[in-house]
Amino acid sequence: MAKHREDAGRIAGSTPSDKDIDTRLSPQYFLNLITEVGALLAKLYDRRSGLSRNQTQIITALLQHDGQTQTDLAQELHIHKVSIGIYVNELEALGLVERRAHPTDRRAKCIYLTPLLHAHKDQGMAHYADIHNAAIDGIGLDEYLTMLDCIALMRGNLVRTDGMDQAGA
Repeated sequence: MAKHREDAGRIAGSTPSDKDIDTRLSPQYFLNLITEVGALLAKLYDRRSGLSRNQTQIITALLQHDGQTQTDLAQELHIHKVSIGIYVNELEALGLVERRAHPTDRRAKCIYLTPLLHAHKDQGMAHYADIHNAAIDGIGLDEYLTMLDCIALMRGNLVRTDGMDQAGA
């Protein structure tokens, strides 16, 4: 714990009290902070793009792998299949996606991004860049790279923990 207190003091740039350190090292502080950062990133992007969080998630998934079915998207995004259908309908009405026949399953439709979306995706990427730049303002390159390494390590730890939980379930 002494090492954590020393590190916390160095990180904050001052000598924090034991109460401050205990608060910052609590699991609840971490969860609240990381959740709030994610929510703020989403809120800013949604406001600038004019899309909802779920619409943006669908477009992002299709940018990575265009032509997925609603079922594929629901599984990937952990959103109910019926809800995916509603969001896809909204995106279709905006002219950003279109449904086409599945190449091998006559009953299924695949969802594809439209030329309109592709024509405007640079605008969306510019919003991401602006928000990213605002978020990292005042953070040095070495600090930023260390933070990314730490977040990647946390993700790996959580993926491993999830696998163990599922194996035990």
